[in-house]
Amino acid sequence: RAPPTMPVEQEPKRPRRDEAVPMETEAGSVPVRPAAAAAPAHENFSPELLRIYYDRIFPVQLMCRWLSYGTQQLVDATEQLLHRREFSFTTGDDVYIRYLSFEDAAGLKKELAAKLPHKIDIGAIFSAAPRDHKKYKLFEPVQREMIIDIDLTDYDFLEVDVKRLETCDRCWPLMALAMRVLERALREDFGFEHILCVYSGRRGIHLWACDTRARLMPNEVRGAVADYLGPMLNPATGRLRIAKPLHPALKRAYEEELQPFFMGTMLPHEAEGGFGILETPLRQEKLLAMLQDDAIAEKCRTEFARRPNVSGPERWKYIVSQCKSSAKLAPVLTEILFTYTYPRLDVNVSKGMNHLLKSPWCVHPKTGRVCVPVDVSDCASFDPSAVPTLKTIAEDLDAAAAGDDGTPISRTGLAKYEAAFDAFLAKMENAIRGERARQKAAAAPPTKQATFAELF
Repeated sequence: RAPPTMPVEQEPKRPRRDEAVPMETEAGSVPVRPAAAAAPAHENFSPELLRIYYDRIFPVQLMCRWLSYGTQQLVDATEQLLHRREFSFTTGDDVYIRYLSFEDAAGLKKELAAKLPHKIDIGAIFSAAPRDHKKYKLFEPVQREMIIDIDLTDYDFLEVDVKRLETCDRCWPLMALAMRVLERALREDFGFEHILCVYSGRRGIHLWACDTRARLMPNEVRGAVADYLGPMLNPATGRLRIAKPLHPALKRAYEEELQPFFMGTMLPHEAEGGFGILETPLRQEKLLAMLQDDAIAEKCRTEFARRPNVSGPERWKYIVSQCKSSAKLAPVLTEILFTYTYPRLDVNVSKGMNHLLKSPWCVHPKTGRVCVPVDVSDCASFDPSAVPTLKTIAEDLDAAAAGDDGTPISRTGLAKYEAAFDAFLAKMENAIRGERARQKAAAAPPTKQATFAELF
């Protein structure tokens, strides 16, 4: 099949229900919006704080190391990747600028300081520099990390006020669960080794599979991976479709992650640190409706009303006991558990090479928090409310002694996240060097087989 002359343009991701839709423009064009909107009235985010961050803190060298994948020092410029990577900026007045690209870290830093973007998105590596895309009839994506986007707003059973940050923070255990399940699937089921997990700055997570195999996957393969990872929601039942018997990957997730999380976190009441999905009549109705059995649902309502102080796990135990009389309800209970626990992927983000995704290390304008890497092995103890903000970063810089050694970022609360990102890059670069050495050895002409006399 002949490649298209131009890729299908996609937004970085669909706007969430509390986000404005930015106006799109191209690099160098002038926005038609008349005046810049006022800066968000939040003490953790302002143009002045953002300027300090981009000038002194944003790890531009590490970012370019990551997106170059060890190609910046290659003699053949056609093999270098950074200058063919698309960036997009969303400015403070909601102008969305696509097809930005940079030769090096200095060029990226200069543009960040000039435009002070409120949001940075990263796209694919293209066949030519994105800033020159109008010069080419054939301009298409050739590499892209396998990306996954998880957002709390896709968990429709949650009572989350997206405008109240504390309610988003309270739901972090669900994001940590999603991170563990998906990272393990990518690692064990697909063999990817270099998986970067990033907190989105408010209510979600992003996963980037950075292996060479992942970056070279065509859209058809990406779609298959996304479908494998994300069971579809059945609108008629309100449940995720889960085939029986369980696929080994789903069985592993069910036994090791989902079932323990459901019993220990989803069912306990909020006062006990859980989500309390059976705590109130409204929440009970949401779950009972998924049974699609009016008789059993009515029995459960009567029992819950008769014993209002029973715990969430005890109420679930009663539901299970009532469903034992019907063989068809056994898989329904499994689907309900998956519905309340399994990660909700935005599959459209994962399926297309040309889809953009928010960059690590950019700052969420609604919270002032930095989008930092998260260690999947310790994600349960990660505290979103403790993530450095532009305000706390500026305070760290002010408090640091003038004679302190090290880079400015090392004097702030971002130091541990920078160290983790650097370690991730070092491991990935070492693997890339190994790949190149093996490719070089495989391409070398065969050597003459040594004789017995030469060997001995």
